[in-house]
Amino acid sequence: MSLYKNNKIRISTNKLLKEKNLELTLEKERAEKASKARAEFLATVSHELRTPLNAINGITYLLLQEKPRANQLNYLKSLEFSGSYLLNFINDILEINRLESDKVMVENINFSLTELLDNIKTSFKEFILSNNINFHQSIDSNINYNVVGDPTKLSQVLINLINNAIKFSKNGDVWLTINEVENDGENVKLFFEIKDNGIGIPKDKQKDIFDSFSQGSVEINRTYGGTGLGLSIVKKILEILGSDIHLESESNHGTKFTFTLDFKKGASIKTENLQQSTDETIFIDKNILLVEDNKINQMITKKMLEKKGMECTVLENGEDAIENLKENQYDLVLMDVHLPGINGTEATAIIRKFDSKTPIIALTAISLNENREMLLSFGMNDVITKPFIPEEFYNTISNHLTVSQ
Repeated sequence: MSLYKNNKIRISTNKLLKEKNLELTLEKERAEKASKARAEFLATVSHELRTPLNAINGITYLLLQEKPRANQLNYLKSLEFSGSYLLNFINDILEINRLESDKVMVENINFSLTELLDNIKTSFKEFILSNNINFHQSIDSNINYNVVGDPTKLSQVLINLINNAIKFSKNGDVWLTINEVENDGENVKLFFEIKDNGIGIPKDKQKDIFDSFSQGSVEINRTYGGTGLGLSIVKKILEILGSDIHLESESNHGTKFTFTLDFKKGASIKTENLQQSTDETIFIDKNILLVEDNKINQMITKKMLEKKGMECTVLENGEDAIENLKENQYDLVLMDVHLPGINGTEATAIIRKFDSKTPIIALTAISLNENREMLLSFGMNDVITKPFIPEEFYNTISNHLTVSQ
């Protein structure tokens, strides 16, 4: 009887465990599907918003270049600011999606840390002035070498942290400090600290501050603006790079973020080659082929090219681009990635079978499934992201026109 009872209990328990396991499996699958659907939805929304935003930002830029009247200038400046804000928000949403997917690759590039920091500081120049910030930058004198790592991801981390420090410390001080903590001759560990004496973060809010869309409180969001995604992006990037972010803060007594990163020592870089300014005479009379199916983007891109003295031929699909390039020569091709029929990447791969020299630059609103390395693998020479940032647009074109001379 005892054996019989124990056997019945075991059968009943096993049946219950199987049922629970099945429920957990189904819940896991539902959660994964929901997460995937959310990511795909946000990626699609982010991607689709870029096309009309490219029109808004592009037309605003062109109008500002045409010496508007004083009463028009304020409206255009406001439109420019709003477009830039919306673009940053879209970029943050897309970046969160990318970081939460399995599509993130860590690059290992030889770069100058000093130059990277100088570029970041220059990009914040106006923001520092408008917020009346005393910006202090201190780099350990032992760091007299280049490093091998991912400069793009490091820039994202520093830009987000410095942006927050400036934003929340109006009329105050911001400190960026980098120290060498380990060095075995080939590998180094560097310590990064971003500190401010601004409004600080209350103790009860600190555990949630790295969550997406969290800024501590509704009042802070209304007063200072922003997406509430910056610190979430920082945390996810550092996790990908094998590190973590540490926070020390107190209300009205400032905030300090610290992290460490491991690098290999890199080879030296000739800085004179990295400090060239764009010589706009390079644009004059250059013949550019633009492959773009969106009429508004055609108009804006063509106008931006012609404004610098370039001639522009416009085609609407990849098939026409392939046939045209068999018969004609261009100084450069701007190839939209998302085209009807043969898309931009497929068209580029076909073109490369008979033309390996003409620079082809991808124009893309970068979706979740795209990255720079993937686009370059089809034979493209570079990537320009929509909406265009005019300076980057012209600099990228200039770089490849210079090479093609």
